[in-house]
Amino acid sequence: MRYILFVIPVLVFFLNGKSQDTVFYRDGDGVRLIGKSIFMYRDASGKMLINEAHKQQGFEKSEIDVPNLGVSKNTFWFRFTVKNQSKEDKLLMEFSQPFVNVIEVYTPDGSGYKKQYAGDDFPFYVRKYNYPNFVFDLDVPSNQIRTFYMKVKGDEQVLIPVLIGSSTAIIKDLHNIDLIIGIYSGIIFAMLFYNLFIYFTVRDRIYLRYVVYIFCIGFTQACILGYPFQYFWPSSPGFANLSIYLFSCAVSISALEFLKPFLNTKQLAPKMHKFSYLITGLYLLTAVLSLTGVMDIAYLMVQGNAGFVAIYMLVVAVYLTGKGHKQAMFFLVAWSIMLVGIVVFILKDFGLLPTNVFTSYTMPIGSALETILLSFALADRINTLKKEKEESQIQALLVSQQNQKLIQEQNIILEQKVHERTLELEETNEELNVTLSYLKDTQTQLVNSEKMASLGQLTAGIAHEINNPINFVSANLKPLKADISEVLDVVAKYEGVRPETDLAAQLQEIDKFKKQIDLDYLKTEISTLLNGIEDGARRTSEIVAGLKNFSRLDESDVKEAYINEGIESTIVLIRSSIPKNVELILKLGNLPPIECLPGKLNQVFMNILTNAVYAMKAKGPESVNKLTITSTLKEDKIVVTFEDTGIGMSQEVKEKMFDPFFTTKDVGEGTGLGMSIVFKIIESHHAKIEVDSEEGRGTRITLVLNKKISR
Repeated sequence: MRYILFVIPVLVFFLNGKSQDTVFYRDGDGVRLIGKSIFMYRDASGKMLINEAHKQQGFEKSEIDVPNLGVSKNTFWFRFTVKNQSKEDKLLMEFSQPFVNVIEVYTPDGSGYKKQYAGDDFPFYVRKYNYPNFVFDLDVPSNQIRTFYMKVKGDEQVLIPVLIGSSTAIIKDLHNIDLIIGIYSGIIFAMLFYNLFIYFTVRDRIYLRYVVYIFCIGFTQACILGYPFQYFWPSSPGFANLSIYLFSCAVSISALEFLKPFLNTKQLAPKMHKFSYLITGLYLLTAVLSLTGVMDIAYLMVQGNAGFVAIYMLVVAVYLTGKGHKQAMFFLVAWSIMLVGIVVFILKDFGLLPTNVFTSYTMPIGSALETILLSFALADRINTLKKEKEESQIQALLVSQQNQKLIQEQNIILEQKVHERTLELEETNEELNVTLSYLKDTQTQLVNSEKMASLGQLTAGIAHEINNPINFVSANLKPLKADISEVLDVVAKYEGVRPETDLAAQLQEIDKFKKQIDLDYLKTEISTLLNGIEDGARRTSEIVAGLKNFSRLDESDVKEAYINEGIESTIVLIRSSIPKNVELILKLGNLPPIECLPGKLNQVFMNILTNAVYAMKAKGPESVNKLTITSTLKEDKIVVTFEDTGIGMSQEVKEKMFDPFFTTKDVGEGTGLGMSIVFKIIESHHAKIEVDSEEGRGTRITLVLNKKISR
């Protein structure tokens, strides 16, 4: 067999006696193995034809029933002579080695030789007889003698198991083989479905691994015996040959994967467990070589790897059995039976044991017995696990009873301690309530302090902004009163004109007075002063409107508002606090209204802008700074950016800037709640705030607002 041959020391002995050169077949002989009556010749060129082989004198006689020519790519010629002393006019020859590249049988006829051929280089349907073993006709009429030639070529180990017999005897022998294989297949399928059923019942993956192993070992034996080539891929001789390599690798890998959890090698034999990965790697390399067509090296690796696997599993089983592992004992018995089958088969191939049905099929018999015994072992595993579970439950019950007793004893002590602790907790709870009330008052005071600080800045800004237009109005009123008084004097003179007196002299006097007070200039000046007063009143009105928009008395209600209006009203209120060395740049886009708390967002704008102005003031009056405010619509988001060229922030400050009570301002200039309030307001809007800052280069704060507040 391809995957089981490995080097084992045996004592070679030779049987005495001289075999006959001619095979005499008589009635009642059944099926005869004729290996000792075969003459062999090695054709190194592989090009010899039958006419040349017929003339060769170098044929050597075989001394064993099944000639073993080893691994060779040479072509071999065989010659044997048969005398038919039976009543049959035609005999059959069976070549019971399912896989040979080329086998040709030459039967003498009147004009030379008639050729019959088969082999795994040809599709299955070229065979005359539909069996995995090769069967050829031997035309030997009754009471006649004929000499036959056979040409054999193989890429691997070449065994020559040649049998002859009547058609009835050969077909009966083949049917017996089918019966044995049928029984073997039944055992394999029964064990496969039995363990698959247990897997679906207990959901233990070791049964699934064992099912894979059973399938691989059963299908590998079938491939070696040639049945898949006959039934599954008769038109693919190349794949039929390749399948033996692939399934030989698969069966060994699946055996290793089953062995690991079955014997728990990872914990009980860790070094041996690691060695199994080396064997698996060698088998994977063998599979790759066979797929790439390097069959000679792949064959040798299959042979060597099989030896490694056999010895490895035997050593692991013996080692763990010696440590008292019950599962290892089952595995040792099962694997030993498998090894006995391997040894018997190899001794048969080397001619040290007779070739018969038993020695030819010890491998399927051994694998079937191994499968059954390992299934028993897995069934015993269920009993072991059940027993362990019962013992665990009993132990758990004892522990539970002890715990229950301990709990009852402790409950009395615990109840007393709980009562004492409850009294302590009640006292502590009262203290905590007092402390909590104090903290709430303190928090309210701090928030009010922050509001008052912001209100102070706001009040100062409003006072400054309103003072300018009011001063302008106030300054224009005094000259306006003087100008109006002089105009009224002109009006009074016109009213004092008497028609009965010298009218021309009176009008001349009025004109002189008009020139004296420069009436035309007065009219222009009055218009200018009125325009100035009007501008002051309008500016005051704008400030009041901005203040009203900023304050948003309905800030507790969510409503639609324009972000740009909030930004502009905030700027109106803080404009007076912006130094002259700061350039204010507004890039406000065309934005739709959004759902928000307008007053809260105005407070956010106020705190951010106030901090930006503070950061730029900190650079000194000589520095040139810019405060850029940008608002844009990106997809369905409103993005507002405040960017200043102030002193910036370090990474440490950035990480703490939203913490309550954290501030970088001097004592008395802030409570550290401004940005904390900003964060909470932004969070309540389900929006995002992003801060990008670097010391000495300024800060950019980005608000990403939704059009609607998600509820």
